[in-house]
Amino acid sequence: MMARGRTRKADTKPRAYAYLRLSVDKEDGKAQSIEAQRHALRAYALKHGIEIVEEFADCGLSGRTDRRPEFNRMIAQATDGSQPVDLVLMFAIARMARNMRLFFNSIDALADAGVETVSITENFGEGRSKRIGQTITAMMAEQQAFDSAVYTRKSRRENARQGYYNGGPVPYGYQTYVAHQDGEKQRMKLEIVPGEASVVREIFDWADMGRGGRWIVGTLNARGTTLRGAKFSNSNLSGILGRQVYTGTYYDKTADDDGNTPDPEDWISVPCPMIVALDQFERVAALRASRNPRKTAPHIAAGTTMLMGIARCGMAGCTCGMTMRTGKGGRYSYYVCNARVNKGRTCDGPSVRREELDRVVLDAVERQLLAPDRLQALLAEVINLSDHKRAQREHELVHARAEQTRLRTAIERLLILVETGEMGPRDPIFAKRMGDNRAALAAATARIDALETQLARGSRRITGETVAKFGRLLSEKLRDDDPTLRTAYLRMLVSEVTISKGEILISGPRAALENGVTSGVPRLEGTVPIFDRKWCRLQDSNL
Repeated sequence: MMARGRTRKADTKPRAYAYLRLSVDKEDGKAQSIEAQRHALRAYALKHGIEIVEEFADCGLSGRTDRRPEFNRMIAQATDGSQPVDLVLMFAIARMARNMRLFFNSIDALADAGVETVSITENFGEGRSKRIGQTITAMMAEQQAFDSAVYTRKSRRENARQGYYNGGPVPYGYQTYVAHQDGEKQRMKLEIVPGEASVVREIFDWADMGRGGRWIVGTLNARGTTLRGAKFSNSNLSGILGRQVYTGTYYDKTADDDGNTPDPEDWISVPCPMIVALDQFERVAALRASRNPRKTAPHIAAGTTMLMGIARCGMAGCTCGMTMRTGKGGRYSYYVCNARVNKGRTCDGPSVRREELDRVVLDAVERQLLAPDRLQALLAEVINLSDHKRAQREHELVHARAEQTRLRTAIERLLILVETGEMGPRDPIFAKRMGDNRAALAAATARIDALETQLARGSRRITGETVAKFGRLLSEKLRDDDPTLRTAYLRMLVSEVTISKGEILISGPRAALENGVTSGVPRLEGTVPIFDRKWCRLQDSNL
């Protein structure tokens, strides 16, 4: 189209910007490399006596958006009012844009600045016919780009259905290899990189044991382990611990023909080698959810103060948690009612030395929970698999599996809300719901494992020797030299310590005991589901 508001002397050599763009190596079946475009533009300029002032090239960027640094820089320079050029040369009008709104905005801005847009391979004529020709060609380019995107998405979905990896950043622990050659198309799959996979397993084992992110990052960096050359950090460690591909299934979420992200039930599952077991992944996810700063204060989640977060004031009318306070210039630490320290309220709750309360709770757990006769009484019902009990267990297993499916679906739907932009990952409602669902899912999965193990072992009863050994192993964990592990194991067994004048009431979940007695000392699950049955739900011990 003719440039508006500007004239050029007839004897002046035209000055031009050259714009080059390539989104893929081959478009429309024709090779149009940057070098090929550059050669054609320079030949055209030489033939027509045009001086190319500067070249602007965008490589690997689509013409459907304006997220092209060189294109934006060219438009800004050409329209800044200094009249640096008379023309913008390009190989074809589609190089400028494959989006009608972007095309009109750009070409009109150039025309208003007195800059003419010239396609060296398309003759649009002059005057009004030139604008019509450019518009029709731009419309065809936009439609072609849309059709190409639809075909690409169809191809990607079919590729995923056949079990191939569609590309993108390859997760740490894997690498791609050519599984099938289809003409020029290389169909890829994931395979394990042994060295990286061992690090991933180690990370999940540490997290499953209750190790915090800072400890894991510090340990990996201290010994020189790198993330493909980069140092480990809290952010990339979080990415590893949240990547479900390690459980042996990669979910392809390629958009549909209209560009809409599919619902979870429409995701395409692509099998890949498993690095981490699904139950361990879910336990770690529940632990991470329980340590979310919006649910548990960081100083509680990462700290080694044994009862912080589970110790509560038991005085009448007070349900506050206990906090730490120091005395004698910091030489002593006390558990004190939070209402009295931070909320300015009056509370007659006792102040208890940290070492004393920790010792009392540990001794009570060992004496009144892990003692062989106490464990035998608690676990007798679990092991008694008479016909009636077996029917009860089978019925409970069906409900637990249904609950597990419901919770997994709920988690997937929450993730969809984030992907579609309907909810942000920092939304407190999202964080709370995701944390609750993760914790409930871990509890349901643990319950399923325990029930399946109990049913598989028939009517065998646990002997006194087995119970005693199990109690001794747990006692050793509670007396471990590592304060992080010691605290994590205690919190696995104890969900609440209520302190009032004259008594201390301790309660906790029975699921950890049931799982442990059937499959060994339980792994750390990091969170205590409030709906689980208690091993001490009334004031019958731990006073």
